[in-house]
Amino acid sequence: MIILLIILFAAFVIIGFFYVKGAASWIVGSLSMLLLALSMIALAYHDQTNWGMKEVTTTSTHQIYTAGDKTAPYGLMIKAEIGQNTGNYVLVFRNNANSAKPDTNFEPNQNNIVESVKKSATYQLTDTTTAKVQTTTTRLEFSSNLMKLLFGIGGEQNTLVKQHSVVSVPQDTWLVLTQSQVETLTKKAPQMQAQMEAELKANPAKALQLAELQKSNPKEYAKMQVEQIKQLLGIKD
Repeated sequence: MIILLIILFAAFVIIGFFYVKGAASWIVGSLSMLLLALSMIALAYHDQTNWGMKEVTTTSTHQIYTAGDKTAPYGLMIKAEIGQNTGNYVLVFRNNANSAKPDTNFEPNQNNIVESVKKSATYQLTDTTTAKVQTTTTRLEFSSNLMKLLFGIGGEQNTLVKQHSVVSVPQDTWLVLTQSQVETLTKKAPQMQAQMEAELKANPAKALQLAELQKSNPKEYAKMQVEQIKQLLGIKD
């Protein structure tokens, strides 16, 4: 709409000064020139400061699921930091419990770098029992229908300002590993499993105790598994 007004006022400037006769010529021409200048200033100010728009922030939360074996008693999330010491991560986990494969989340879109730099994601270890991701998104919206009518031609409605996601995982029953640590675990897991089976075979009472623990207190059993894996990988809390 503002573009149409600029064209219209420019046309009236020409008409006023060159086609209208008498005193009305200066009135029409000068008024049109003033309105033309104000319209151009308004457009420039809008482009520079997003005048006529407001920031609207929304928050969404949903549960996430392990990136590893779905039958394992503990959860797994794989992390990859973007850059060095940025606190911004690509994180691998399942968004749906029934997904056959895990999802790669928060990976920058190389085809839209401008929007990608507005997005960030991190994680934290918490005392909760379920893993979840909370995403806070801020977008620009027109502050009124009049402003949308004037400046809406540029498709600026819902322009992303920033988006930040925080993934919270239970610190006792989940592992957050790098891809390198996952590969190390994959190599060492068979040896650890064989060693554990040998110990349990030599100590039937302990084997029975662990079996009962797995049924009666899955959380404590998962915690024990996580501690063993951390020890295997040399991870210190």
